[in-house]
Order: sequence, then C-alpha cells, then structure tokens
Amino acid sequence: MSGESTSRRNFLRQLSCALCAGGASTLLPQLNLIGSALAQTTVPGYKALVCVYFAGGNDAWNLLMPYDQPRYDVYAASRSGVYNASSNPGGLAIARTALAATQISDTSGSYALHPSCVDRSGPSQPGLRSLYNQGKLALISNIGTLIRPISKAEYNSTPSLRPPQLYSHSDQENLWHIGRTTSSARGWGGQVADLVRSGNLNQMLSPCISIGGGNRFEIGASTFPYQMSSNGVTNVSGTGTTGASFQRAVALQQMIDASYPSPYQDEYASILGRSRDLYSLLNSGLASGGIGNVNTDFPTQNSLADQLKMVARMIKLSRDTSFNIQHARQIYYVRIGGFDMHDNLMSTGTNGHANLLTRVSQALGAFWTALGEIGAQNQVTTFTMSEFARTLSTNGNGSDHAWGSVNMIMGGAVQGGKIYGAFPDQTLNGPVSLSRGQFIPSTSVDQMAATLARWMGVTASGDLDTIFPNLANFPSSNLGFMQP
Repeated sequence: MSGESTSRRNFLRQLSCALCAGGASTLLPQLNLIGSALAQTTVPGYKALVCVYFAGGNDAWNLLMPYDQPRYDVYAASRSGVYNASSNPGGLAIARTALAATQISDTSGSYALHPSCVDRSGPSQPGLRSLYNQGKLALISNIGTLIRPISKAEYNSTPSLRPPQLYSHSDQENLWHIGRTTSSARGWGGQVADLVRSGNLNQMLSPCISIGGGNRFEIGASTFPYQMSSNGVTNVSGTGTTGASFQRAVALQQMIDASYPSPYQDEYASILGRSRDLYSLLNSGLASGGIGNVNTDFPTQNSLADQLKMVARMIKLSRDTSFNIQHARQIYYVRIGGFDMHDNLMSTGTNGHANLLTRVSQALGAFWTALGEIGAQNQVTTFTMSEFARTLSTNGNGSDHAWGSVNMIMGGAVQGGKIYGAFPDQTLNGPVSLSRGQFIPSTSVDQMAATLARWMGVTASGDLDTIFPNLANFPSSNLGFMQP
C-alpha cells in the first residue's frame, strides 16, 4: 500500500478519535503533518556520489600551490622556474602574481588554486575558488594508492611495499577504481551500491549510472553500471513509431516476448526486454519538457559539462516521487581526458593544462548551480580521481608520471574550505619526494573512499574492511571531510 494511502487512513482514524474526544486542538497538528506528507515531491533521504575521473594523470601541483613566499620559492625552483614562452619555455611554475585572484587559506598556511579556477563569466556561477571559500569544496593533499603507510627509506629498500605497477596508467586507474592493491573484478563504487541499493524503488535501473563509458569503479557483485550518453538514452537502431521502423519494433518485441527452450536465449530476451523498458521510461522523463529538464546554463563545447548536465537531469528524475525511478542511493561516473601532458603542459591553447582546468572549474560550477536549482546540493557529493599526479621537474615541455596527487570533494554535506592530508615539502628528492618530485602519498585512496562510503550508509566495519582490505593498515578510516 502506498505511503499516501497509509497517511490518509491514519489521518481518518485520528480525526475520529479527536471528534469523539471533543478536542479540535489534537486535530490541528495532524493536519499539518498530513499536509507535509502529501506535499513530499522528492525521495526522502536521497544521497548520491558523483565520480569525476581525470584520465591521464592530472598535474595536481599546478592545481594547488603554496602561496606564502618561502614555500612558493621552493615550488617554483622544483618546477624548473616560472614558465615564460621566450625566456624559460621549460619552466612549469605559475608566476606568484598570477595567483593573487585565487588565494585560499587553510590552518596549515596560505595557498592558491590555478588561475583558471575563478568564477565563470556571464551567468553567475562559482568557480572552484569560490566554492572552496564558501565551504562547499575540500581538497585532499598528497593522496595516492598505498598498501600501507610507507617511508622514503622503505620505498627504496623494500619494493614489495610499493603498489604494483606504480607509474602505469591502466594499472593505477584500476587501483583507484577498485580501492585495493590486489586484483579484483569489482570496484568500490559498485560494492557500496550493492549494500545501499535496497531502498531504491525501481530495481530494474542500476544505482550505478555512467555517462563516461564503461568502468571498473561501478561494478559490484550484483550491480553493473547503466551506461548513457550526454544526450540521454539510445533506442535500438532501426526501431521507431512509424513505417518500417515501427514494424521492426513490433517484430523485436514479439521475439522478446516469445518462450525459448534454452535458458541462455531466455535470459538474453529478458535482458533486452528490460533494456527497452528502461529506454521507454527514461526517454519519456528526459524528453523536451519532461520532468528531467534543468534550466541552469551549462558552458558549451565542454564535454565534462555535458556529462554533468545529464547527471543533474537524472538526479532530478530519480528523486521525483511522481516518476517510476525513486532511488534513494545512486552513484554516477563521468570522465574527462587529456591530462597525460608530457607535452604542451603550459600551452595557452585548447590543449594546455590551463584550458583543461577552466573546463573542470566551469563544469563543476554549473553542476553546483544545477543542484541548487533542483534542491539537491546537500544530497550530492562530487569527488575527483586521477591515476597519479605528475613530476614537479620538467621534461622540457611537460611533466611525467608521478604518484601522490590532489583530490577535490564538493557538496553541501562537505566540510569544505579546508585542505585534508599533509601538504608535502616540495623540495626535489626531499623527505617525502623522489628525485624528480614524485611524492610518496601521506593519505590513501582507501581512506577517502571509505569516508564517502560511510556517508552513503556503509557503516559496519566488516563491510568497509571487505570493500577496502588495506583499510586496517591506516590510522583512520574517516578523514572527516563529510558532515556527520
């Protein structure tokens, strides 16, 4: 029986009791309660994670830089000096004067974000710097894949303590996705979804939805990602509502509805049938003028913004109690490439790091605004991942594969305006760095992921230890960046 029917029945029973007792005063509070129950238009207690993956290894130490003069000088020296196209084309440091507009503060000191992280021009939308200052964005410094905490001496003496295939794109991306340093077919996002999906009404639609293509992150024991594009869902080619395409659609449906002697044929028909049912459902909600539309202005020619706009639309659709999804927990995956910048790192063109971070800042700012439009800022937590950072020292035109990086966490439930984790001494071959400025992480992927999993409702230590088998090796499984 629906919650609305139950509320009406309780209301009538309490109305009878109040009238029999002659006490109208006992009735009035119930009127208010029923009004609230019937006015509920979004799924109560909704929560979603949105993973933004930077493919290629983001040069994170030009995303977050020290601003106080002594540490800035170390940063600039380690980055081979301030970039100047004429006098120092191999330099990777950003001039301190260019960082004045993106200064941020933390209890550990003064910092700056990349100059691209300012508010978007035109429609009022915050950039990453404003989101940080508003307490809606947190940064995690020197985070990476780890088996357990490891010192520089141990790194040099005991290679088995290093994560496997440390500087390999595919291997490190896989470790970020699975949340462990041993082989697994399951990702930590999918395993979290396995444990929290029971409250979702429409179980036919996976709680894991990818706008960024296939990924290991969203695969669980019983959860597999539902893939969409930035334009929505795609129908089976050649099937439609008119002419020959309609006849093909009818024939296909007849094949799906038929009985088959082989269990493999039967299951294939069942999967295809569910897929077509989901297409029909989602297509109706995402159609022009449908429930899933948002009015926020997203930047154009920005693939990340296109993906995040679809995420915002799907969140709106999924939370609406008048539509047949009504999910209480969801996990989304989007992806932006181009970060493998062995060349042209400091280019001012469309292939440079500055342009990439402009697209990221504007896309996340627009997404934050859209979440405000649909009333979901406190229910959605967005975080970034990338396989590794890059060397502080130059290779002449860019930077090479490194290790410890910087992640961002954005949301209304984030205790932002802070840098979590230890900002490293940026001296080349220093206490926590190797010869070219590859940092040994002080914080593990496992700790960040477990903090997000806990916010989603995975609180049992046994469940967390199963998803993240190395978690017990670290001093804390909760980094504290999420509100209790």
